[in-house]
Amino acid sequence: MRLEIEIALEFFLWGLEVFSRRDCGLILAGFRSCSSDRELDRLLDRWRQQRLVQQRGRGKTAHFSITDAGRKRLPVWEPGRNWDLAWDGKWRVFSFDLPTSRRRDRSNLWRALRAAKFGLLQRSVWVWPHEVEPVLKDIIQARGIPECFCGFEVSRLFLCDDKELVVTAWDFDEINRQHQGYLQHAVANTASLNRAANLQELARVARIERDAYQYAFSFDPLLPRALWPKSYRGPAVEERHAAFRACLRRRLRELTRV
Repeated sequence: MRLEIEIALEFFLWGLEVFSRRDCGLILAGFRSCSSDRELDRLLDRWRQQRLVQQRGRGKTAHFSITDAGRKRLPVWEPGRNWDLAWDGKWRVFSFDLPTSRRRDRSNLWRALRAAKFGLLQRSVWVWPHEVEPVLKDIIQARGIPECFCGFEVSRLFLCDDKELVVTAWDFDEINRQHQGYLQHAVANTASLNRAANLQELARVARIERDAYQYAFSFDPLLPRALWPKSYRGPAVEERHAAFRACLRRRLRELTRV
C-alpha cells in the first residue's frame, strides 16, 4: 500500500499542481489506493502530517498542492541527468574473489552490483565510467561482505575501444528490446489517454505508462552520451514519455473542469 500511495503522489506531481479532494479521490480510485471517503481522509491526513502536501481551505472544498518535501520524497526519473554527466575518459575496473564455499555471499554481491547497473566485463571483473568507490563501500557495508575488492582506474584501452567495451559489459541487445517494446506500446497509451472518459480511467492508463517507462530503463546503465552504441534508443523513449506526460496534463485539465 505504501508504494501505491507514493506512486499516486508522483502522479499528481506529473500532472496537477493543485488538486481538489474530489479529484484526489477519483484518481486514487483508479490507482486502487483508496476505496472509501474515510480511507481518502486518512491518506490526506497522513500526507499533511508528513508535510508531503499542503492544504488550502477545509472540508470537501479543500485544495492541495505538493510541497518541496513531497517532491524530494519521490523518485525522480530523469535519464538526461545521467546522459549529460561529463566523462573524464577513465574506466573504473574492479574485481572480487570469493571462494565457492561462500556461494550465498557471491550471489548477494552479484545481485547488488547488478542492481547498481555496473557492467560485467568478464567473470568477476566489473566496470563503470564514473567514480565508484563510495558505492562499492556502501554495498560491502550493507551486505556484510569483507573487503575483497581490487580496483583500478584505466585511462587507456588497447585491443578494443570504449564502445566495444560497452557492448561487451552490458547487454544492449536486451536493453534495445526493452526500449523498442516501450516505443511500440507508447502510442497505444497516448490513445488510451485521449479515450479516457473520467479520472479513474486516466489514472489506470498513467499507472500502466509509469510501469512501462520504468521497465524500459530497468537494465539501462544510462551511460554518458560519448559511450552510446549506435543503436541506442534511450532518447526516443524519453521523448515519447515526455509527449505522454504533456497529453496527460492536457487531459487532466479537461477532466478536472467537469
